[in-house]
Amino acid sequence: MKDFMSDGFLLTSDTAKRIYDTVKDLPIFDYHCHLSPEEIVEDKKFYNLTELWLLGDHYKWRVMRNYGIDENLITGNAPAYDKFFAFATALARFPGNPVYHWAHLELKKYFGITTPLSEKTAETIWKITEKMMASGEYSARNLIVRSHVDTVVTTDDPTSDLRSHEKLVAEHLPFAVLPSFRPDNAINIEKDGFRDYIAKFGSVSDFSSLCKALEDRLVFFIQHGCVATDMSFSNFPKAKGDLDVACAALQKVLAGQKISEEEQNEYKYCLVRELGKLFSKYNMVMQIHTGVLRNQNSVRFAAIGADCGIDSVGNALDIEAGGKLFDDIERACGLPKTIVYTLNPNSYYPLATMIGDFAGSIAGKMQLGAAWWFMDHRDGIKEQLKIFADTAGLGLFNGMLTDSRSFVSYARHDYFRRILCSVLGKWVEEGEYPNDMSTLTEIAAGISFYNAKKFFTR
Repeated sequence: MKDFMSDGFLLTSDTAKRIYDTVKDLPIFDYHCHLSPEEIVEDKKFYNLTELWLLGDHYKWRVMRNYGIDENLITGNAPAYDKFFAFATALARFPGNPVYHWAHLELKKYFGITTPLSEKTAETIWKITEKMMASGEYSARNLIVRSHVDTVVTTDDPTSDLRSHEKLVAEHLPFAVLPSFRPDNAINIEKDGFRDYIAKFGSVSDFSSLCKALEDRLVFFIQHGCVATDMSFSNFPKAKGDLDVACAALQKVLAGQKISEEEQNEYKYCLVRELGKLFSKYNMVMQIHTGVLRNQNSVRFAAIGADCGIDSVGNALDIEAGGKLFDDIERACGLPKTIVYTLNPNSYYPLATMIGDFAGSIAGKMQLGAAWWFMDHRDGIKEQLKIFADTAGLGLFNGMLTDSRSFVSYARHDYFRRILCSVLGKWVEEGEYPNDMSTLTEIAAGISFYNAKKFFTR
C-alpha cells in the first residue's frame, strides 16, 4: 500500500516511474488558460487559501454545492475561514474526484503539506498556509515562476486593447504571457448584447465590414505576440454555408429584428469559415472548444452570472457538419494548424477520425484536444490518450493545458504527466512497446512540453 500523496502517486509501474523522473521538472507551455493578465501585471498577492483557491474556482464550487453547502459560503460574503472550512469538510467526502487529487497536489507542491484535508485538519492547514503566505511571496508572478512556466497563453476578446500584455512584455519577465484571439462574442449572434458588442468595432454595417474589422483586430493581436485563436460553441453549426443568408441575418439583427435558428446557423457557419481562412492566412493555431452546454441553471445564472459552475456536457457532436466546415476552409486556402476539444467523450472517436481526414503537410497538424474541463480527470485523460493513440500519433500530441483561473492549477500538469507516464509504462510492461528508454523519454518530454512549444511557434 502506498502512502497518501507519495512520490509514486498515480505511477503504476517501475517503468512509469523511470519515464516520469525524466519529465517531472520540464517547463510548462500553458497554451490555453483563463488567468488574468491584469493580475499578473499587478502581481496579485494571496494571503490565505480562500483567496488562492475559492474565489474563482468553479470546480471547487461544484464540490461544495454537491455537498449541500449554503451559497453564502461558496460565492457569498461569508468569512474567509468559514468558506475554507466548508470546502475542507466537503472535500473529504469526495474520494476519486479530480478536485480531491488537485487540491492535495497543490498543498504538496506549493506548501509541502501531505496531510489529508478534512474538517479535522482544516484549522491546522489554514494556520500553516496563512503563516507561509503572510510575507506576500505567494503572488501571481512568483507562483508562475515556481511552477516553472515557460509561456502563459491567456484568453482575450478581439476588442481588448492588450495593454496588460504590453506592460508585461516591457518588464522582460522570465516567462512569456501571450494573448489568444477569442471571437465568440462576434460569432454568437443569438446572444443578448450582440448589437452592442458589434458596435465596439466602429463602422461595421454588414458581414464584409465585420470580417474586415476582425481581421484588423487579429493583425493587432499578432503584433502583440498572439500565436493562437480560440472559438467555443456547443456544436458545429449545421448549415449550407450560404453567404447571402448569413449577410441578411446580420443585417436583420443589427436592425433589431429577430432571426430564425436556420439563419443563426448560416451566420455562424459562414463567419467561422471566414475566420478559419484568416487563421490560415496568418499562420495561427486554430483551437475549437465544443460539446458544452452553458448556464443551464437560469436561477443561479441570474444571481451570479457566467462561469460559476453551471455548465455541463453537451450532446454528441454533429461530425458531418464539422467535416463540411473543415472541408470548406481546406478547399478555400488550406486549414491552419487545428486543435478541437470536446466535452462529450462519446464524440472522441468520431471527432478524432474526422479531423484526421485533414492531416498532412505538418506533423501533428490536426489534433484531438487534451481532456478538457469535465474530462480532465484520471479516467478522462487516459481515455483521451488512448483515442489519440488509436487514431493518430501519440508522440505528436501537444499535451496538457490548465484551462484555469487559478495560479496554482499548474499542479495539474504534474497530474497529467504522472498519468501519461503510467499509460506509456503499462504498454511497455505488457509488451506492447519496446523498453527503449531513449525513445520513451523523448515521447514523454515532447508531450509534456516540447511539442506544444514547437506547435505554437509562428
